Amino acid sequence: MLGTRLVFGLMMVAGLVLALVVDEQFAPFYPCWFVLATVALGLAARELIGLLSETAAAPSGNSVVGGVLALVIANWAPHLVAVQNHSLNLSALDYDPAGPLNVLAWPFLTFTAVIMLGFLVQGLQFERPGRTMAKIAGSILAVAYLGLLSSFTLQMRWFSGHHQGLLALVFLFSVAKGADTGAYAVGRLFGRRKLWPSLSPGKTIEGALGGLAAGVLAALIVVAIAHYGLAAPTFTVAGAVVYGVFVSIAAQIGDLMESMIKRDCLRKDASSSVPGFGGVLDVLDSILFAGPVAYLIWMGIGP
Repeated sequence: MLGTRLVFGLMMVAGLVLALVVDEQFAPFYPCWFVLATVALGLAARELIGLLSETAAAPSGNSVVGGVLALVIANWAPHLVAVQNHSLNLSALDYDPAGPLNVLAWPFLTFTAVIMLGFLVQGLQFERPGRTMAKIAGSILAVAYLGLLSSFTLQMRWFSGHHQGLLALVFLFSVAKGADTGAYAVGRLFGRRKLWPSLSPGKTIEGALGGLAAGVLAALIVVAIAHYGLAAPTFTVAGAVVYGVFVSIAAQIGDLMESMIKRDCLRKDASSSVPGFGGVLDVLDSILFAGPVAYLIWMGIGP
C-alpha cells in the first residue's frame, strides 16, 4: 500500500508539472489546467455527492456538479475578459482583473448565484416538508467545499512574474502531497500515539510530525530547483521553511476534515478510483485546505 501510494503520488505530481509546463505556451488561457481542474473537481463532486447521500443532508446532484463547474469557469472568466478588453483597447472593469484579491470576486459572486439558484430549484421541486432545507444545506456545503476552496488554488496559475504561476502550484502540490505522503509513511512505520482518533483512528502524532518535516523538505527542494535550475525569483530559505510549516499543517488538517466527512458517512474512502489513495476526493482533500493558506503566504512573503 505504501509503495503504491508513493509511486502513484510521484506519477501524479510529474504529470501535473508536465501539464503546467506545456500550458506555459498557452498563457493566459491555460487549457491543460482547465481540463485537469474540470475533470478532477467534477469527479470529486460525484464522490462527495455519494458520501453525503448517506446523511440527512443528501444534496442535489445536479446542483452540486453544476455549481462546482460554474465556479471553475468563473475562475477563468476575469482573465479571458482582460484579454478581450486588451485586444479591443477597452476597460470594462473598474479594477485590475489580474489583481490576486480582486479576481476572487468572480468565483465568490458566482457562488452567490449558485446559492440563489439552489433555493429556486428546490422551491420548484418542493412537494412535502421535511427534507428541503437539509438538501439545500448539503448542496451549498458541497459546492463551497469543492468549488470555493479550490478557487484559491486555481487562481495561483495567473500569479505574475517569471514562472511564478507555475512555481506557486508546484510549491503547493509538492508540499501538500509531501506532507500527506510523509505523514502516511512515518505513521505506518513509527506511529504509536493517536492524533485525533475520533476522526481518523489511523493517524498518529508521529505521522503528523513526519508529514511536517516532509513538507518543509519538499519546499526546500523546490526552492533549490527554482533558484539553480530556473533562475526564477523564489522564497528565501527562511521563507520556504515558513511556507512548508504552515502549508503542511493546513494540508494535514484538510486530510483530517475529509476523514471526518467519511467517518460521518460510514465510509473508509471516497471511492477506489486512485490506487493507493482511495478516490479523487482523497487526493484533493489536503489541497482544498492548503490552497488558501498557500495563496495568502505567497501574497505576503512570496517572490
